[in-house]
Amino acid sequence: MQVLTFTNLPIRKKFILFSAGTLFWIVAASVIGLISLLYLNLQSGELVNYIEPYQKLLNSSIRKISRANISAHKLLLSNKHEDIHINFDTGKNLLEECYTNLSILKKGGFIKEYSEEENNLIYEFYVKPVTDSEKKKLIDDIINNLKKLKIIFLDIANAKNSDLKNSSLLKSKISEYDALTQKSLQMLDAYIIDLSREGNLNSNAINKGVRISYFLIILTMFIGTILSIVFGILISINLVRPINSIAANFRAFTTKMDFAKEITIKSGDELGILAQEYNKFIEELEGLTNFKKLIEEDETVEDVYKRLGEIITLNFGFSKCIIHEISTYKNKLKTVFPENIDISELNCKVDIVLNCDLCRAKRTGHIISSEEKSDICKYANVKPDEIYLCHPIFISGKVGGVVQIVIDKSEAVTSEVKQRILKARQYISEAQPVLEAKRVMRAFRETSIKDGLTDIYNRRFLEETSENLVAGIQRRNTTLGFLMCDLDFFKEVNDKYGHDNGDKVLKITADIIKKSVRSSDLVIRFGGEEFLVLLIDIQPEKSIEIAKKIKSNMENTKISIAGATITKTISIGVSEIPKDTQSFWEAIKFADVALYKAKETGRNKVVRFTPEMWTEDRY
Repeated sequence: MQVLTFTNLPIRKKFILFSAGTLFWIVAASVIGLISLLYLNLQSGELVNYIEPYQKLLNSSIRKISRANISAHKLLLSNKHEDIHINFDTGKNLLEECYTNLSILKKGGFIKEYSEEENNLIYEFYVKPVTDSEKKKLIDDIINNLKKLKIIFLDIANAKNSDLKNSSLLKSKISEYDALTQKSLQMLDAYIIDLSREGNLNSNAINKGVRISYFLIILTMFIGTILSIVFGILISINLVRPINSIAANFRAFTTKMDFAKEITIKSGDELGILAQEYNKFIEELEGLTNFKKLIEEDETVEDVYKRLGEIITLNFGFSKCIIHEISTYKNKLKTVFPENIDISELNCKVDIVLNCDLCRAKRTGHIISSEEKSDICKYANVKPDEIYLCHPIFISGKVGGVVQIVIDKSEAVTSEVKQRILKARQYISEAQPVLEAKRVMRAFRETSIKDGLTDIYNRRFLEETSENLVAGIQRRNTTLGFLMCDLDFFKEVNDKYGHDNGDKVLKITADIIKKSVRSSDLVIRFGGEEFLVLLIDIQPEKSIEIAKKIKSNMENTKISIAGATITKTISIGVSEIPKDTQSFWEAIKFADVALYKAKETGRNKVVRFTPEMWTEDRY
């Protein structure tokens, strides 16, 4: 069926072949008609050019011989020399004409007939030479009879012109003449009958040929029409069904967003290609839709960056992909994918990390590609045989990130790679609104759980995470250390140097504390000049060492403010879970009690909480 309907051929070729098939049957009918015409022409030509001229000549010869016989009898009955002479000349001329015509019939040539009175040419026609040996012999016999008739006719004329008329001789001669005439006429009649028989056969052949021609032409046209209708129906079905299938799938997609329904068309024509492209489009759209659903459900912005990076590297095969995030408020560049990448592995110079405004994609908001112009960005740091593509990520109308893809020049020129780049850009575009929403949410959350001055967590963060922190410590059976830190005589800084410089001291203090602890530990601004440090999974009693380290780093740091250099000290109270208590907020209270003990005993001290410091039954 696929062969009959040209399933794997382009639609244009289908109709060309269908038209060619229809034309074939029209040509076939025309050829049959032409062959029939040639056959009929041949048969009618034989009738016109052979049989009819022969019959005309033979009939003329019969008339001439009969008339010559009449002239012979007139000659016999004539008594006047003038009548004898006229009848003799008439009969002699007729016999000679008949002799001449039969001789031409034997060899072929033009036959001319003249009127008797005025000797005008009546008609002229051509006869072909006789080829049949029997008919040649028959004509020779007739010609010989004509010769004899001429001799007998001359004998009768001579006998009539002699003075001694011998009636018995004349009677004998006329009888001989009649007999020979009768014999010649019979031979001519036989020849004519034979020609008539041939003419009838020829006419029958013509009639039969006409009937056969009509039948073949009608049969050919009928077969051609039936086949054209059948092929037309098959081809139309072969076209309509895929079109209906495609239309149904489009309706299912546009009304129900049904991605699972594929078009199962296996033809190699344009409809098959359309179906394949539709299936690819649906597959890609489904991938984009699923990707967007996944990143919308991801918990953090970092998860979205990771998923986008993995799609570009794993699904699209761009192993050298780096994603940079640009802080909307601080205008700082941070590499978010791959995680923990070394600065030496970046495809940009260090200058861009220090000043992200040097990044051309960030500054212009345009897609930057070195495919056509290798030095388009002077801060790129790629190999000579590589090209880079930097795609900006827009957050709230500004460039909030850059996706950088590096590929070999030899691969970049291929259409397949360009197609993959185009798909990667689609995924980046799909990720942009989700990144924008999650970054806004992150900013709101950071604003609510972080201290705006020191950029460390605030007390609200502590309230939200305390239960999880304690649960984790209990599950791991480890220790959670609490360091309650308070700057000594901080009010003097505000009074002497102003609140702006006081804020600067608080920022420096927060930085000193953060640098003195591990990245896994938490530093919180508890209020005013108080800072709380949570030492997660610390060794028992190791909290005192960390506290002493903070105290030492603080008193050894020189702070430049308002043209002066000062040093500040810090007092720290220490408690631990689970040694001192199982309660999170009670541990904070114990550390706070130890802090006040340090303040009471001279400041710039680290004091470990002991049960004696708390006389109440419970917190």
